[in-house]
Amino acid sequence: MSKRRKSFLLIVILFATVLLLLSFWVIRQNSNKPSEVLMIHNVVVSTELDDKLRLTGTVSRFPHGSRQVFLRFDYSKAIDDSKVKILWFLGEKLVQADTYKLFASSGSKVYCLVRENGQPLPRGPYSLGILSNSERLFDFRFEIY
Repeated sequence: MSKRRKSFLLIVILFATVLLLLSFWVIRQNSNKPSEVLMIHNVVVSTELDDKLRLTGTVSRFPHGSRQVFLRFDYSKAIDDSKVKILWFLGEKLVQADTYKLFASSGSKVYCLVRENGQPLPRGPYSLGILSNSERLFDFRFEIY
């Protein structure tokens, strides 16, 4: 084999090795980097709240006469100034929308849909959405029958 071919082959092998090591390094850096997306989990919707502010369980149908519907969820990966927007709908009509700041990187939150006059919530199909930075993180549908 000529000297030129040996030099060329050595350069190709060296380049391939450097490229392979660089690829492994990039993959490792990305896998260790925490996600910057707010995570919502353990979502519970209920009409009952116990004395320790825990909901009794997720239900998708509530009887007429319910005066409030609670939403509880855990969150993680919140960054400084993270906010969530809670949207409550009756059918297609938006009935309540509130934005809340999350003060810790992880935790739990409880919110409630209630009529100001104390009357029972109207019958019908409801839905709620949890948004962060205009991105929908969670949707839930329920009914008051």
